[in-house]
This record gives sequence, structure tokens and C-alpha cells, in this order.
Amino acid sequence: MNTKFTGTALLIVAFCSASALADDQKPADQKTLGEKTSDTLEKAKDKTIEAGHVVVTDTKNAVDAVKDAVTSDKDARKVDVTLTEHHIDMPREIPAGKTAFVVRNDGKERQNFKIEGQGLEREFIIAVAPNDTKTLDVELKRGEYKVFVPGKETGAKADELGLRVK
Repeated sequence: MNTKFTGTALLIVAFCSASALADDQKPADQKTLGEKTSDTLEKAKDKTIEAGHVVVTDTKNAVDAVKDAVTSDKDARKVDVTLTEHHIDMPREIPAGKTAFVVRNDGKERQNFKIEGQGLEREFIIAVAPNDTKTLDVELKRGEYKVFVPGKETGAKADELGLRVK
């Protein structure tokens, strides 16, 4: 039992003596496990702080992008659109220019709204929830467009409408 105490005491003294030396005075292969752990934790702390700054910056940029996506242009012409169980109710002819499609989902399930034509293909990133409204801003050129609610199956289109932009 006395031998265990002496061995433990020697380990403690060795650890304290080693800790008293500055980290930069010892080569890495001569550092104790405690010193190596401390160094690793310090580096992890620095990397975590660095990653936190990146996350905050990226989150702010994402919030700004979402804000821009859901806030329509003040000078855009508003077009009311109502979705009900894969049916679209909206005008079939509108003027060219900045357009804010104000899409209201009166259905019982999430539905999206998509417009294609004249080199344009736009839809919401996240479908419109039931009893919710979203705005999709687009710059429309003169010509013919297709407006539809994408179906659940790949490539399926329900209630496709022709839209004339003059």
C-alpha cells in the first residue's frame, strides 16, 4: 500500500513540475498527456469560435435572402393567385414588367406555384402551407408562359394554365 502511495505522489510531483514549464519550452513529444489535452482543447476552442463567426455570418446572409424573397418589390404589379387542391385561380392575361404573384393556398395540403416561359423558370423553395400566403417576384417579358402546381410525382403538372403577358 505504501508503494502505491509513493508511486502516486511521484506522478503528482512529476505532473506539477512538468506543468510549471512553459509549453513552448518543451517539444511536443515531451509534453504530458494533460498538456497535450490542454493544447488540443485550446485549439478546439479557437476553431469553435472561428466556426461560430462563420455560422453567424452565413445565417445573417440567409435571413437577408429570405427577407428579400418574401418581401415583394414595392414597384411590382401584384397579381392575386389562389390555389385549391391543385387548381389555380388567377388572371390569364397580365402586363409585362415586375410582377409579384401573391399566392394564397386555400387547399388542405402544401402546394407550390411554378411559372415557366421566355427563359424563366421560377417556383417557391418551400411550398405554400395551407391557409398561408407567399409572394413570388418575377420580371415578365412579353410572351406566353405556363403556370402550374407541380404534382407529387416527378414531372407531373396539375392544372396547367396558359398565361399571356402583353
